[in-house]
Amino acid sequence: MRQLIQSLGTFPTVLIVTTFSVVCSVALTSTLCFFEQCEAPRIAVATAIAIPAMVAPLASWPLVDLVMQIDSLEKEMRAMATFDQLTGLLTRQAIFDQIQQVMHLAEREQRHVSLLALDLDRFKDINDTHGHAGGDEVLKSFAITVKAVLRKSDYLGRIGGEEFIIFLPNTSEEAALALSERLHQAIRESLVAYEQSSIRYSASIGLVSMVPSAEISLEEILKRADDLLYLAKRQGRDCTVSYNDGKPG
Repeated sequence: MRQLIQSLGTFPTVLIVTTFSVVCSVALTSTLCFFEQCEAPRIAVATAIAIPAMVAPLASWPLVDLVMQIDSLEKEMRAMATFDQLTGLLTRQAIFDQIQQVMHLAEREQRHVSLLALDLDRFKDINDTHGHAGGDEVLKSFAITVKAVLRKSDYLGRIGGEEFIIFLPNTSEEAALALSERLHQAIRESLVAYEQSSIRYSASIGLVSMVPSAEISLEEILKRADDLLYLAKRQGRDCTVSYNDGKPG
């Protein structure tokens, strides 16, 4: 019912409710007049039309409007749970849910998948120098830059502050490393204009590629990618460290 109301809109729904009320009222009044042989059937029918025609809109409009507002609020709440409000990327839980589904399919079909954990380098320094508003502009620029490099079938999400993950279905380590290098290059070339400054930034990446199996959970894969990410930080930042068959490479 709510979906029908939402698809019709407030005014058409109220009009339908009013029409239905009038028809029911006239039908009931006509039936009673037929059996009771009322003395003024025309007046009775006119009254049966007038009363619901006035009352039904007054009663139904606030209720229909309330249903519309509730539906709109629920959509906003679902969007907030699914998409990060600053960058427009998938939220932590949303991307994890989608990754789990794709991993189950990849496990059945024995296909490679790759997961990249990304962290913006020296992001605290950006916030300290340009303020949080400047940092926000960098995060938005990063999201746009990365999305331009990825395929439509890839998944990108923000899992916290300046931390992101990319999930690549049907992607070997070699292909993922090639994409990772394109990401580094695109990010290096990205220039964020903020107030009187131009902000440059880079990202470190930890990469895990494998054929999913029941023995390895998503949490374990994320832990591996996160460990490799911090290894990339220790190796000088702005680079990718990959994981192949359980061994960093």
